[in-house]
Amino acid sequence: MNNLMTLEQQVEPALNNATKFMGKSYLHELSNHKIVSVAKDMIYNESNVGRYIRLFQIEKIVYDKNEDINEKLVNVYNALGNLNNSLIVIIDSNGSEVNFYLGTRSSQVSIAQEIMQKSMKGNFPGTKLNKLKNSNYTSLINNVISGNKERLRRTVVSVSGIPAMKDTEKTTFVQGLEKLINAMYGEKFSAILIADAVSVDQVSEIKQGYENMYSTLSKFQKVEYTAGKNESLALAEGISEGVTDSINDSIGLTQSYTKSQTDGTNNSSTKGSSKGASFTPLGIGGNAGNNKSETFGLNHSKTFSDTGGTTKTTGTSKTTAQNVTNSSTTTEGSSQSFQVHIEDKRITELLEKIDLHLDRLNSASDLGLWHYAAYFLADDEQTATVAATNYQAIIRGTESSIEGSAINVWNSEHINNLPVRESLKQLQHPKFHINQAGLDLVTGSTLVNTHELTIACSLPRKSIKGLPVVEMAEFGRGVSLLSEQKQMHVMDLGYIYHMGETEQSPVQLDINSLAMHTFVTGSTGSGKSNTIYRMLDELMKVNIKFLVIEPAKGEYKNVFGGYQNVNVFGTNIRHTKLLKINPFYFPEKIHVLEHIERLIEIFNACWPMYAAMPAVLKEAVEEVYRSCGWQLETSMNFNRVAHYPTMKQLVEVLPRVIEKSGYSEEVKSNYIGALVTRVKSLTTGLLSNVFVGDEVDNRLLFDENCVIDLSLIGSAETKSLVMGIIFMRLQEHRMAFAEAMNVPLKHVTVLEEAHHLLRRTLDVQSNESANLQGKSVEMITNSIAEMRTYGEGFIIVDQSPSLLDSSAIRNTNTKIILRLPDATDRILVGGAAGLNEQQLNEIAKLQTGVSVVYQNNWLDSVLCNVHEFKSPKPYSYSSDIKAQLRERREVASFVLTSLLSKKYNSKLLIEALNENSKLNTMLKMQLLEEVANNFSQLSVLKKGNEAMLGEVFNSYISAEEIIAFASTSYTFEDFDYKFNKAIATYIGHHEFKEHIQECLMIYYCKLNPSFREYYLQWFEHKQGGVII
Repeated sequence: MNNLMTLEQQVEPALNNATKFMGKSYLHELSNHKIVSVAKDMIYNESNVGRYIRLFQIEKIVYDKNEDINEKLVNVYNALGNLNNSLIVIIDSNGSEVNFYLGTRSSQVSIAQEIMQKSMKGNFPGTKLNKLKNSNYTSLINNVISGNKERLRRTVVSVSGIPAMKDTEKTTFVQGLEKLINAMYGEKFSAILIADAVSVDQVSEIKQGYENMYSTLSKFQKVEYTAGKNESLALAEGISEGVTDSINDSIGLTQSYTKSQTDGTNNSSTKGSSKGASFTPLGIGGNAGNNKSETFGLNHSKTFSDTGGTTKTTGTSKTTAQNVTNSSTTTEGSSQSFQVHIEDKRITELLEKIDLHLDRLNSASDLGLWHYAAYFLADDEQTATVAATNYQAIIRGTESSIEGSAINVWNSEHINNLPVRESLKQLQHPKFHINQAGLDLVTGSTLVNTHELTIACSLPRKSIKGLPVVEMAEFGRGVSLLSEQKQMHVMDLGYIYHMGETEQSPVQLDINSLAMHTFVTGSTGSGKSNTIYRMLDELMKVNIKFLVIEPAKGEYKNVFGGYQNVNVFGTNIRHTKLLKINPFYFPEKIHVLEHIERLIEIFNACWPMYAAMPAVLKEAVEEVYRSCGWQLETSMNFNRVAHYPTMKQLVEVLPRVIEKSGYSEEVKSNYIGALVTRVKSLTTGLLSNVFVGDEVDNRLLFDENCVIDLSLIGSAETKSLVMGIIFMRLQEHRMAFAEAMNVPLKHVTVLEEAHHLLRRTLDVQSNESANLQGKSVEMITNSIAEMRTYGEGFIIVDQSPSLLDSSAIRNTNTKIILRLPDATDRILVGGAAGLNEQQLNEIAKLQTGVSVVYQNNWLDSVLCNVHEFKSPKPYSYSSDIKAQLRERREVASFVLTSLLSKKYNSKLLIEALNENSKLNTMLKMQLLEEVANNFSQLSVLKKGNEAMLGEVFNSYISAEEIIAFASTSYTFEDFDYKFNKAIATYIGHHEFKEHIQECLMIYYCKLNPSFREYYLQWFEHKQGGVII
């Protein structure tokens, strides 16, 4: 056993050196060693820095949710390291905001710059890099190295060690640099991360060094000792010296930075007897004997290495030896022996670490190897140390123990503070002189492969102040069709938007496909209106007409109203031309009963109807048609020129229909309150001038470019009804004047805020309702789907898809989706566009003007940055109210004077009556017929028809407004004064004002029976007049 102990003592120095090297124990003592000055030719300044260094400020980072970020960083760093370039990462925090820089140091810096830019763009599209100018780089590096001018010597703390994953399953990544920045929020500090690429040849040499070390140590991992009485003579010392040399050579091969020179003479002499151990292929054998030996030798060796890491060794040696051995052996006839198997655990662990290093080097053969270290700088030692320890804790993982980790501090008082900072200023690892573990010149760096480097130099995974980090889903990079179809006309909607960047790849929509309808949605301010502007502008270029029905904002008239070929109509004469439309009119080719069905469905869709209300309303509508001479079964009219009812006639007929019904008084009262009140509201206020018999030419509304502004109507129900009636009239116009079926796109209708007309309803039924509103909405959506055969396309626009009937989304071929914050809305419309979960979430973060575009014949949805519409022509409309009132006064005075004087020009009177859109249709037609036939006495002038004459007067003079104004009087004299004063605003001081007043009051009694008593009192006061 003593022989074995002697062998262990002789191997011990080499084993200690290997242990120190494998554990990188020297890294803990770097601050105690002298630093090597930077070579003059490696000092960069503003004049030459551009030849070696490129630095980019990262302004935004974009990640793809479906891709491994670390693996993409491996691509970037490996591309950079393939040409032996250095990677530089700089973090600079002023306490509130952090700037993040990525760069390279290279002798081929232009190529390295291009590699970094292209690789970042390819792996992290959308990430914004801003190249620093030389002057900006100099300013940055001076600030990082020196800090504030008052504190010229910043503390430097280095971090060395092998980074590793904490979560080997990679289910989560918690080692992003945002953890460091968040931990140091409010502190001023800087960090420089340097990684120098190791060449392939160097990797091979390093690998060979580890292999040699393994081969040498493995001989002594397990030994076998055999003891007996036999003795022999052997030399063990020479063997132990050979082992020491071999291990030291291996250590040298694993270093990239070495420089040494050795000259020496050795002289040794040994006499006496000794016991030792001899190495054999089978183990260690014990022996004893006497020997005498003398050895003399000369050796000379030099080793050189440059900073690039290439090691080259040349050496010569000469050895003269003389060996005299005297030995005698005595062997006894009988012997006794035993064997002991011993494993050195230290060697076993060293061999296991070598295996791990070799695995890492094998990986590096494919992905690259780097000399890496991190350096933290701050104005005080505490801040720099805290930043360094936090960083070290973040990057260390389950396999970091393979090699030692160290933190070294050079505070402002340290003798090497300035040289260290000077090396860092050149973005180089500081180099140190040491003399241990067989090493001479070292740096604070450790060897890491590219996978490990992506942990040490990872990018922030979450946004920090100064650097937004965005996760984005990937969409199609271009429009790909399921089947190639010839597209006659296309519109340029915008450019492809990919991972936060606009690409010069156009997104084009097939214009004819718009006949299959389009759905556009997006929250307020997302760019929805601009998208529609762009589409309408493109349609105008190919001479396709449009109709915009806008119930809110009134923007379209201020964008397109100024174009000469665009007509604008509204509900307020002060702002636009008046929209005049008669809900009861229909084209000749449409059957009256078809029209009635559609009209009732529109009422059902826009008003809450229950029980028998739809039936009662339908009966009243049929009655007003009959009163105008319509034969409902044949759709023929008794009059030579067909007469159409008006809303005022429906107001008069509806109460009578309800009264004739067999319902209880309570039900009748409820129906009158619900139906009559709603219908009557359509004959007052703004709508009193809209729902009239003298309507705008349908060809102007439906065959030309037209904008209908309904934004000034306050009631949502009323907006819905007006939109529904316009839609019904459009449908009947297309059906009546269709030249063929399945024609290409000819006209597009934009339904803004479409939920007013296509509101989503619950699919429930009650005892009194069969979901009438839902069925009516379904009828409208079906009509939209069917109208494509006439070349009519609809663009359905709404900011909340969940408010719309699902069929309105389902029956559209083109979907354009802008930013939608509500998850329900995103799922509803995104599912119709075939989006996955990540893409659905992306909709909530879309920038203004960016939309998801999808057509049913596309392979993938794409993101489109819609072109900004830059050619608005605001609507200019001047309304001279005084002139209009003056003209109206003249017309009213002329008509009333003509009728009351019984002297009139038939042609002029007929023209004036035709222009009166407020007069009851039946009464109007009767008057026109009598005037045209020169009746000796008009019916309205016959005795007893004062109410009829009052109705004619009321179409020019509002009896309701005048009586409401005059009724505030306390005396009849005051009443007459106010009445005449009000009349004068309509017709001036008219010679027949008393007759006009009396007829208006009689007509008003017909409308409001409660006024009858007041009229009788007034009549008695006047002591004359008509008794009613």
